[in-house]
Amino acid sequence: MMMMNEYDEPPLDPALESALASLEAGDPELALSQASRAPEGGLRALLEVRAYLDLGMLDPACERLDAARAILGEDDLEVVELDGEVALERWDLAGAASAFEAIAAVEPDPWIHERLALLADHAGDHDRAHALLVEAAALDGDRPAPVRVAAATFDRIVEDALGSLAAPFADRVRRVRVVREPVPFRELVDPRDPSATPPDILGLFVGPTIHDLAEDFPAQLPPSIYLFQRNLERMARDEEHLTEEIRVTLFHEIGHLLGLDEDGVAELGLA
Repeated sequence: MMMMNEYDEPPLDPALESALASLEAGDPELALSQASRAPEGGLRALLEVRAYLDLGMLDPACERLDAARAILGEDDLEVVELDGEVALERWDLAGAASAFEAIAAVEPDPWIHERLALLADHAGDHDRAHALLVEAAALDGDRPAPVRVAAATFDRIVEDALGSLAAPFADRVRRVRVVREPVPFRELVDPRDPSATPPDILGLFVGPTIHDLAEDFPAQLPPSIYLFQRNLERMARDEEHLTEEIRVTLFHEIGHLLGLDEDGVAELGLA
């Protein structure tokens, strides 16, 4: 994500400084608590937007984005970027592209290139997406070269991961379809809560859990696990990391097949 340029300019309210550190450490709830002790202002509003987006809370994110826009102006680059992020959460891909392209025209930024690569993948232009990731790596020397593997290689990694499952789990996934797609498509998205299936999601379980199947629901379609190749490639450091992320994502979705919540998946050692 783009970092708030203003945070690099002293003085910074101590509560906001703590909140930013918590947000960067992956604790948006703590960040919100800390930010609430800071005076109202554009920086606080921007930070709160990011925290709410990390938590998947779109409505309060939009409210705080309106507050940031009122204080900083609609042309502020961070406001525009967050407009794009909110559009992505809503599956307004055209709106997201408009926001990110506006930023790229003013200020080359590797994160914005990455977001534009995601949108290019959703448009089916995977070559352009790869080129944008190459440009992002050139803009930021700390970024690894983008990873891209053949579909057959991806499928082999999936088969190897399935073959490594312990017998109790292997028996339970025999009826499951594992489907490779470049990116998620709109038909997988619940229109009542589009942010639950973001465009950059890595994997998705769809269908009845193992408990439902045990009750022999005749009308139910077989359960499916979707793995989104381009999203997994985009976040991988190299092919070894990609292999591990495919395995983790696959096993995570198998956990949902078993009817487990996020904590249960971790406890079983599936992810």
